[in-house]
Amino acid sequence: MIERVFNRLSLAGLCATFVGNGIGRFAFVALMPALIQSGWFSQADASCLGVATLVGYVAGAALSDSLAARFPSAWLLRASMLVCALSFLACAMQGAGLAWAYAWRTAAGAAGAVLMVLPAPVVLSRHEASIRARASGVVFSGIGLGAAASGILVPLLIGAGAALPFFHLPGLTSAWLGLGAVCLGLTALSWHAWPVEAPATSGPTDSPDLPGDIKPTVLLILLAHGLNAVGYLAHTLFLPDYVVRELGMPLAAGGLFWSMFGLGAAVGPMLAGSLADVFGLKPSLVAGLVLKAFSAILPVWSSSPAALLVSAVLMGICTPGIVALVSAYALECVGPLHHRKAWGMATTSFAIAQAGGGALMAVAATRLQSYHALFCVSAIALLASTMCIALVRERASSEERPASADPLPVAATAPNP
Repeated sequence: MIERVFNRLSLAGLCATFVGNGIGRFAFVALMPALIQSGWFSQADASCLGVATLVGYVAGAALSDSLAARFPSAWLLRASMLVCALSFLACAMQGAGLAWAYAWRTAAGAAGAVLMVLPAPVVLSRHEASIRARASGVVFSGIGLGAAASGILVPLLIGAGAALPFFHLPGLTSAWLGLGAVCLGLTALSWHAWPVEAPATSGPTDSPDLPGDIKPTVLLILLAHGLNAVGYLAHTLFLPDYVVRELGMPLAAGGLFWSMFGLGAAVGPMLAGSLADVFGLKPSLVAGLVLKAFSAILPVWSSSPAALLVSAVLMGICTPGIVALVSAYALECVGPLHHRKAWGMATTSFAIAQAGGGALMAVAATRLQSYHALFCVSAIALLASTMCIALVRERASSEERPASADPLPVAATAPNP
């Protein structure tokens, strides 16, 4: 068992979520305005590419557990990081067409889902129970760090293209290639950190079925995590537009509040994990969901810059922070043997709720006079998520259960059967 929170394995998990979600998913959000303004894609086509990422994410989340039952998780993690890197390199070809870009953005979304589902089971099962929440925080901090890095890198890379001494590249080509190079570098850096696992056997290819006594717990976690996804949609879809168009603030103000969301997201998982190791996972998760609900409703109560700043930072902290806590809590509730399956199902629930809820909110936004109703919907969803977690019945941890309860010892458990 690993006793230190920061180690090669936990940092490899950070690299995986950084590449798969921080860059693989969120860097495209930063690229979209430049893609439209430069004429690479129309607004409709660029939006279509954003949807492609979500479609791929739903598919990847649904298939992650089955893939991990057939192939070593280390192999899948490396392959998924390479796919994310290649997706950026491939999209650097201007004029390749919408279908080409759509295929690669879908692949990036699917790989991003794999890189959300698999790192936590690989990393957390090899850490002492007393530090698993903090280790989970290290892994999932890659999401916020990658999102913040992409917001900084994209403008720099676009501006650097024409300034290269020997190669004069279009700005967007430079950005695509630069982001791909970052992904390749982190893939190489973490390549040998993943544990060696036995190859998949010719036996059953599915993960062990969930025991009947933990199915209600898993169902509540699925509902909670799906509602948690709805809870951050109003902020991540509409906060900058709400600030600029509905409140009449300058465009720079919208960018500032979005940057504050990214800053919170960068520190959220480690902060949440540290608190959970002190106060316990369930109390910290409940408190985090309540705090997130407060941040969701705060813009309705007050439109002052101070209130908007607090709302943006808290929502940023809680968004990936709660993801880290849900993964660690699922491990505590179901044990290492069933963690990958339960966490994969929870990620699928999150992906479906995110895609469906986002589509409904986008349609509703065109018919509403104010975004206040959507902020209220997010807050209500988060309170319902809190109730789901509160209803989970406590169960002895894997370390406290008899050895027969988990056929594989935690220290040697490979997430593959």
